[in-house]
Amino acid sequence: MSNFFTETNWLLIFSLILGSAALAVLGDIVGSKYGKKRLSVFKLRPKHTSRLITALTGGFIAIGILAVMSAFSQDVRTALFGMKMLKQQLYDLQFQLTQSEENTTQMRVSLAEASASLDLTGFELDTMRNEKIILEQEKRELETSLLIMREELQQIRHDLKALRSESIALNANVLLGQRAFEPGMSREEIVKELDALKQTVRLNVLAKISDQAFTRLRDIPIEFDAETEKALIDELANSDERQYVRALSGENYAFGENLRIVIKLETGTSILTYRSGEPVYRKFFMNDREETKTTAEGLLHTFLRDLRNKAVNDGILPDPATNNVGTLEGEAFFNAVEELSSITNPVIISAIASGDIYTEGPVVIDLIFEE
Repeated sequence: MSNFFTETNWLLIFSLILGSAALAVLGDIVGSKYGKKRLSVFKLRPKHTSRLITALTGGFIAIGILAVMSAFSQDVRTALFGMKMLKQQLYDLQFQLTQSEENTTQMRVSLAEASASLDLTGFELDTMRNEKIILEQEKRELETSLLIMREELQQIRHDLKALRSESIALNANVLLGQRAFEPGMSREEIVKELDALKQTVRLNVLAKISDQAFTRLRDIPIEFDAETEKALIDELANSDERQYVRALSGENYAFGENLRIVIKLETGTSILTYRSGEPVYRKFFMNDREETKTTAEGLLHTFLRDLRNKAVNDGILPDPATNNVGTLEGEAFFNAVEELSSITNPVIISAIASGDIYTEGPVVIDLIFEE
């Protein structure tokens, strides 16, 4: 109720009342004046003229009210002059509302279908997750089975290798001997050196076979290909460079009644790689064995491994079976370990060539330790 009094345009209402009253009084005065003077308008009788003036005054009052209200109110102007347009707009709005309701209904149907599809997708997703869990479980089981199979395969390989090792008399590509041939040697000298190589090969073959089979192998034939040997003698006799000849076992030879060792010969140019007294390899070590948990023996093994790699890179031929380029005698090795163990300061280890070292090797060295 309080909003009614506060929001009502009382000024407009009172203005309309006062304006209407003033027009009514003015019309009454004008009508009385024309009536007393008995004036006639449009040839009407005075009485009718007075009534006409009164009617016109009422019309002016209505016009004035409508004019004032139209001036101050958009709603009045709309009701007086835009009712048809308002009805058309209302009809359009009603039509749009109907269309919106139809669209809303259609959207609800689509939403229901989408919801059903979403539920189905969620169900499929749950199914796929369950299948993923099952597949992961199967994967773990397969990985476990694969690991077990690998271990079993490794064991089988180990057992097979052990079995083969027990039955192998001589492995393939074992270096059994080598000789160097200087340029200008006569054919007789070359044949003599090759005979000496054959004798070395025979001794090394017997030495590499176990003691159990030693007595049975004294009469085992060791064969050299005659054609290859003849071609080799011709090549060595005509060579202007120092050549080497290496004797290698042709293949793996197993113990048996028909054991026969075939030797293959390889030749190549023999080049002087290290001169006698020349450093073959040098390396600096901090010798912080306590911090690195490295023993003197481990340090020396590291040095010898690096020495082998350098010698191979410099052109020294390694033993095909062991990949070694030389050996350090046991006594010399342990003496070197003992000497290195007594050194606590940083040290330079040098490998000095004991003699001239050629392509075919072996690398024979003396070890020197410098603090």
